[in-house]
Amino acid sequence: MKVLFIGFRDLVHPWYDDFLEAIGGKHSVELYNPKAPMAPQFRDAQVVVDQGGWGSHEMIDIAIASGVKLWQVIGTGLNHIDVNYLIEKGVPIANTPGIFSGIALAEHALFLMLCLAKNLDESRRNIRSGVFYHPMNEELEGKTLGLVGFGGSARELAKRGWALGMRVLAVDAVEVSRAVQEEYHLDFFGNPNELPKLLRESDYLSIHTPLTSKTQHLINRESLGLMKPTAVLINVARGEIVDEAALLEALQTGKIRGAGIDAFTQEPPDPNHPFLHMENVIVTPHIAGGTRGTSRRRGRAAAENVHRVAQGLPPLYQVTSAE
Repeated sequence: MKVLFIGFRDLVHPWYDDFLEAIGGKHSVELYNPKAPMAPQFRDAQVVVDQGGWGSHEMIDIAIASGVKLWQVIGTGLNHIDVNYLIEKGVPIANTPGIFSGIALAEHALFLMLCLAKNLDESRRNIRSGVFYHPMNEELEGKTLGLVGFGGSARELAKRGWALGMRVLAVDAVEVSRAVQEEYHLDFFGNPNELPKLLRESDYLSIHTPLTSKTQHLINRESLGLMKPTAVLINVARGEIVDEAALLEALQTGKIRGAGIDAFTQEPPDPNHPFLHMENVIVTPHIAGGTRGTSRRRGRAAAENVHRVAQGLPPLYQVTSAE
């Protein structure tokens, strides 16, 4: 069976290599060449593996004409691709949900939290200037961690936060059983309407929800106004979930203490973007999920779906709605 792998920019490796390894030579895999004519590359492809989910309507239409049976996204977020268009055209679409990148995202969120708790930027500046014994740092022990969304990455962060002695709260649109809440040592679990409780009580508020029409600018001026002036916002999800103008104002006026940001509304952001030059903000270039562990796990998940299509079985992790 022919599989067409659409790589993302200059980030094809190791994602393509790990997918190939997982396929194990059982199917013919071709790497899409953006400089070559499009239609011949899709011919006879039964599965399209789309790294990051950037497929255009033109690509989808050509794939449909070629008889594609599955559009497999290697990635969790689907905000770059028109999910409803695929569904309307009758093409199954699947992603690799948060369980496959959860460890990487949780570790990165914790890294950002520690950078801010331990005043990394100021410490680096001080040692270069010969200033010792400053600044005074804080501990995560005893602090409250609020999780907006309670999928794979939030659960991994909950485990790590609890292990460090943090009190853990969470909200999610999907109900979570009492047994799961106890497994992850949650002091509180609520629905999205109870987000204000997290905003008021969290010392570190970490975002782990997908970007949809319902979550765009979920963290806005009103939300930020409910947070403690000592609180820190962590975003390893999607930039558009946060109203960046409102966050900038909150950081500049001391409504919150700091932010750790891995995802931006515009990527890459303008080099003069204030977030890149503020002492109370730690930024990274959307790398939270980018580990070899994530690549291998996602590659295996995508390969499993290819094998399932070849056997006439429905794909795992099929997406049925853009919301």
